[in-house]
Amino acid sequence: MKKNIFHIVFVLFIFSFVLSGCFDESFSNDPNDRLTFSTDIVKFDTIFTQRGTATLSFKVYNHAKKSLKIESVTLADAANSGFFINVDGSKGPVIRDLEIRGKDSLYVFVEANVDPTNQNSPLLIKDSIVFVTNGIRQDVKLEAYGQDVNVLRGEVLPDGENVFTGEKPYLVYDSLVIPASSSLVLSEGTTLYFHSKATLEVKGKIDARGTASRPVTFRGDRLDRMFADLPYDYLPGQWGGIRIHTDSYDNRFDHVAMRGTSTGIVIDSSDVSRTKIIFSNSVIHNSSNNLVSSTESRIEAWNCQFSNASGALMSLSGGEAKFVHCTFANYFQLMDVIKSPLLVFDRYTQTEENLPLKASFENCIIIGNNTLMQPLELLNTQIYFKTCLFRVNGSDDENFIQCIWNGDPMFVATGDNYQYDFRLASESSAAYRAGNPEFVDENTRTDLLGNPRPEGVNPDVGAYQYMTPTE
Repeated sequence: MKKNIFHIVFVLFIFSFVLSGCFDESFSNDPNDRLTFSTDIVKFDTIFTQRGTATLSFKVYNHAKKSLKIESVTLADAANSGFFINVDGSKGPVIRDLEIRGKDSLYVFVEANVDPTNQNSPLLIKDSIVFVTNGIRQDVKLEAYGQDVNVLRGEVLPDGENVFTGEKPYLVYDSLVIPASSSLVLSEGTTLYFHSKATLEVKGKIDARGTASRPVTFRGDRLDRMFADLPYDYLPGQWGGIRIHTDSYDNRFDHVAMRGTSTGIVIDSSDVSRTKIIFSNSVIHNSSNNLVSSTESRIEAWNCQFSNASGALMSLSGGEAKFVHCTFANYFQLMDVIKSPLLVFDRYTQTEENLPLKASFENCIIIGNNTLMQPLELLNTQIYFKTCLFRVNGSDDENFIQCIWNGDPMFVATGDNYQYDFRLASESSAAYRAGNPEFVDENTRTDLLGNPRPEGVNPDVGAYQYMTPTE
């Protein structure tokens, strides 16, 4: 019996020795065994004050064979910076006596909530997370820009003229309404951020007047990223859109950058003898549905880029429209498919109720990854394309006059890494000096970016004039 007990004790001793060899619970005190990090700096995009931000994370690694005891993890300036940390499930600003096994890792989550900065420009906010292991101090830097904003929640503007300036951005929740008795002037550099599904309702008048260097901007309020290389600002459907109501006239978008909508710009029917809206030197980009939808209205556009939509770039139902030196390009590819021709025409023949649509496109580029237009047959309509560039084969007739067929505009970028740049990349572009100088007037003597169109030679077709690179 004693012999059996001796064998059992001996086996248990050997077993425990083997286990201790497999699972070494001792901690390294070697100063050369240090933590490593998946990044040395965590950078947040701009954060609106009092609103908070998405959570970012990074990993902490122990590449040593033995476990390491992290004596402390400290958010250095927690009282002032507005950052918050959570380390392996423990909340900061100070976490003590963490263990990280050999060849293992743990996550650190970082959030930020910035107090008002009481200044118009973004303010850089810094902090650091300090790790102390075996007396060795290591840190990971934190950076964010805090931006004060004017918050508008279901705002209905007062009567008379209202002026928004570029001193501080505006953040719109629900809707911003310009009633019939009001007007809104947007000065150069003004930026309006719209929360999800928020809209701009124009019942009175809007006059957006930016400049080439300081455009008026309409965009969504997501400043973070879906993926590392994909900001939410690149995506459609980030906010509702703009509606120009029936009794609204004489609206103007000059040097406007608008992007990321669900419904684009919807223009209600009105008196066609009065100008509904003028677009000039502007970029209207990226919609989950139509980019611009106009019903029985009079609109004009020059030096404009209309680009990327799941629906039509321009849907015209009756009314009158004129486009000069515009670029229509649809290479939409994110989140959805293109489900409409680039240009859609309706009510283009006369009925007892309505006059026919009148539309002209002069020195324009019209190109994309889907059908160009609907209907394809335009004979006996008042829809004309004059010196326009198409990527498809075709021939001139009474509606297509001196057009460039099967031409490659050679854009700078059409979607690689979600980048779009519809300027001309080379003198080899089919648009280069292919325009009709008769369509250049005081409005189009310079292009969308303010570059001059040369006199004495034909202008480039589209919104952008090719500029030879300077060394």
